[in-house]
Amino acid sequence: MKVTSVNYAPNFKAFDGTFNFDASPSLTAKNNEKKKYRDPLTNWPLRGLGYTNDIGIAINELAPATARLFWVPALMYFGADIYDKYKNKGDKYKPNAARAFNQAVFQACASIMFPAIFGHMGMSLFSAIDKHRGEKLSTNAKEQTLRFIKSHSALHNVLDAGKDKNEVLDKFTENFAKLYKFKKKDYTKRNIFVKAYDKLLANCHRGAVANSNEARIKDYAKRQFLEVLDTCQNAEIAEKVLDKKIFKLKAWKSAGAFTAIILTASMVDKFVEKVIIKKFVKPIQSTISSQKKLSFNDFNKSKTEQK
Repeated sequence: MKVTSVNYAPNFKAFDGTFNFDASPSLTAKNNEKKKYRDPLTNWPLRGLGYTNDIGIAINELAPATARLFWVPALMYFGADIYDKYKNKGDKYKPNAARAFNQAVFQACASIMFPAIFGHMGMSLFSAIDKHRGEKLSTNAKEQTLRFIKSHSALHNVLDAGKDKNEVLDKFTENFAKLYKFKKKDYTKRNIFVKAYDKLLANCHRGAVANSNEARIKDYAKRQFLEVLDTCQNAEIAEKVLDKKIFKLKAWKSAGAFTAIILTASMVDKFVEKVIIKKFVKPIQSTISSQKKLSFNDFNKSKTEQK
């Protein structure tokens, strides 16, 4: 049938120019942008929960109990993130165990293992920096020396009335010399792997005193002990003074941990995603999946042949 006339429908907006037929790339891009899914777990403030364990790692030297509390929100965040990746693919419900496993590996490496490693390395590095200033001793060596002074002072009641200062000082010098000799001898017995671990990750627990210059560390110990004798009236004051000095040394190491974690965070995320997940985890998953399909097909084939 031939149409000879067109009657415009009333109130149809296309004819008064209000309908937009523009399908230009810029408009399409804007529409896609609006519809793009954004994971709420990657946006602040929720994302901040994933960094609380980094704070825990950094302040572990200063306040171990508080540091452990900082792990609670982080572990809750990691669990929620892994479950979310298992259950959803973006904003679509699509459970997938492989996707959850990938996220679990990512969180274990990028949020737990590597920050802990680099945090301890940062502490050791900042401790070693102290060798190039002041007393020319590492932070760890000074901390262990102050701890020895604290325990020696409490054990021998060095601040009791009637004590001869010279005798007290001689006794301390003798005991610290024994400590240094023991530390040196013990450290030389350790193999190269123990020494590397001690230096990089254990904050030089074994080697701090042993690797120090003997004359410098003995002089430092004597000066610090004399300061306790001269300025502290009793054991309680001496303990507070020494604890304050130890706290400052720990704060310096914590600054090293914070610095190392912040500087390596971005590189760690990229390394885990592009190397560990992409080049190791996913290929292994693909291989396992292919083997399962082959075995399942072989099983079906054998059943068909039996029939």
